[in-house]
Amino acid sequence: MNDRPNGRREERGAHSRQERMQSRPAGRSERSRRNGKHKNGKVLYYGVLVLLLAVLVFSSVKIISYVAEKKASERNQRELIDQVVTPVTPSKPDNADNSKDNTATAGSEPDYITVDFDALQAKYPDVVGWLYCANTGLNYPIVQTAEEGGEYYLYRDIDGSSNKNGTVFLDWQCSSNFTSQNNLVYGHNMKTGRMFAPIVKYRDQSFYDAHPYMYLYTPNQLYKVNLFAGMVTPHDSTVYSYSLSTDYINECIANSTFKSNVGTPTGNILTLSTCAYDFDNARYVVMGEMVPIDWPSSGN
Repeated sequence: MNDRPNGRREERGAHSRQERMQSRPAGRSERSRRNGKHKNGKVLYYGVLVLLLAVLVFSSVKIISYVAEKKASERNQRELIDQVVTPVTPSKPDNADNSKDNTATAGSEPDYITVDFDALQAKYPDVVGWLYCANTGLNYPIVQTAEEGGEYYLYRDIDGSSNKNGTVFLDWQCSSNFTSQNNLVYGHNMKTGRMFAPIVKYRDQSFYDAHPYMYLYTPNQLYKVNLFAGMVTPHDSTVYSYSLSTDYINECIANSTFKSNVGTPTGNILTLSTCAYDFDNARYVVMGEMVPIDWPSSGN
């Protein structure tokens, strides 16, 4: 009589043990899946963190390099100006426009300078000229070389060292003494305001009114560059030809961002070119007629 209840208890006990045995692997499997997901989440987290740190380091290096190159370019330029450039207050400039006061006011730059080309070219033989426009930031040597398709100085300082600011350079197919009909000079439009960034300001009539001319110094001749046009243009437009027709020059004047009283030039032209961002591969150019003038005599 007692065998049957005991059998039932044993049967129930067997079932309970079996259920526990079956439930244990399931519990361990669930925990394993949860742990696996947790580990995968950690791997993803640290992977993203490493990627962000790498981007931060790369960006920091680029910024530091950019700032360092800017400072190096500025330092080299200051030293060069100190070595070869002398401010001049002319007593009476010959063959120049006497309608404007050519003396420097307090805190401003002089209208004229002199450049020691003997010393300059002895150290930097690729120098062919110097561009100067008082109180604009334009005060740079101009170099020329056929190396690397004429773009050797595009990302190099005047001493040949790597520098994103580059050096202002004359198109290698133009005459080195600026006797081409259209003399093309290139410079970067730097966000820091350096190199050819100032010429973009000629988009505004007021800037032109304050600075209607520049000076181009060469070893043998001084030119007053009377500006007659400034415009946004494609990188492969006709303005980059070495000879321009009168009709095209008049077209440039008609499309100019400023209006001048120079009229249609009959002499050689100096065209300054820099990047613009109005559309892909846009450029901004300023054009001026090169008028030979005598070297100013000092009034001191």
